[in-house]
Amino acid sequence: MSDDELDEVPFSKRPDWADVVPIEQDDGPNPICPIAYKDDFKEKLNYFRAIIKSNEKSSRALELTDSIIQDCPSNYTVWYYRREILKVIDFDLQEEFDYVGAMGESDPKNYQIWNHRRWLVETYNDNSRELEFIAERLQEDGKNYHAWGQRQWVLTHFKLSLTDELAFVDKMLKTDHRNNSAWNQRYFVIAQQYLSSTPSATSLPQDVIKKEVDYAVSFIKYSPNNESPWSYLRGLYNGTSLNDEDLIKLLVEMKGKYIGCAHVLSLLIDIYVEQNKPESLTEAVKICTSLMNNIDQIHRNYWQYRLSSLESKLNSLKQQ
Repeated sequence: MSDDELDEVPFSKRPDWADVVPIEQDDGPNPICPIAYKDDFKEKLNYFRAIIKSNEKSSRALELTDSIIQDCPSNYTVWYYRREILKVIDFDLQEEFDYVGAMGESDPKNYQIWNHRRWLVETYNDNSRELEFIAERLQEDGKNYHAWGQRQWVLTHFKLSLTDELAFVDKMLKTDHRNNSAWNQRYFVIAQQYLSSTPSATSLPQDVIKKEVDYAVSFIKYSPNNESPWSYLRGLYNGTSLNDEDLIKLLVEMKGKYIGCAHVLSLLIDIYVEQNKPESLTEAVKICTSLMNNIDQIHRNYWQYRLSSLESKLNSLKQQ
């Protein structure tokens, strides 16, 4: 009998399961909202409860978890018990990677599948398949946050080349420059290189910031209203001052070039607020008023809130 044919045979009809007494689900005498399981799935869960109760960890128990997972790939308890079984039986690691890989292809945003895969990689200290597998999933969906999360974990856990990762991210961004996840990955890599390696550092080195600003601007030129590179550019200054002459000169130039771009104007407001002078706050008020009434009316309430704060700051300075 083939595996496909065996899958069609109820567990209650299989000779090798004759010694197991299935355990029915107990919802109490008056269940409020009983789940309408299909009969074959209900039977599998009944047998699953039985092997949990007896603490059986065997090849047939592994097959049972597979059968349930095929019907319900998000069942965390079954995935957990599958790992408990793998801990004590002999199995082919490549086959298990193939198994979870096939599941990942068909259901790439399932937490349990990624969690199981990470357990395999970490437990058996084998990351040889991971970056390629993750890259394939990201080719299918460049914003799959499960895949990006797994990728960050692999890079840091195994201390892999971050230089190679920057090349990968660059390729992803050239495919889709609006991919927020790829921009986030670039910042993650840069931060790992220059912040995590220096615990006392509170901000990126100035030469790195300027280099990355140039990188972000190279994408902004293609699509000035794309928020992603602007957010990346703003994030580069975390922990340090925005009041940078080169940045201000660049933004003023962009302001004249990209008329009506809310992102460059918003960043200029942040700089003028940081300068905290009557003339800078006056300019910030003008920009904010323009954003509220003309340029970015869809976010009018937000700019109205910012305007109120700016006017309050300006009045306080004038009274000093």
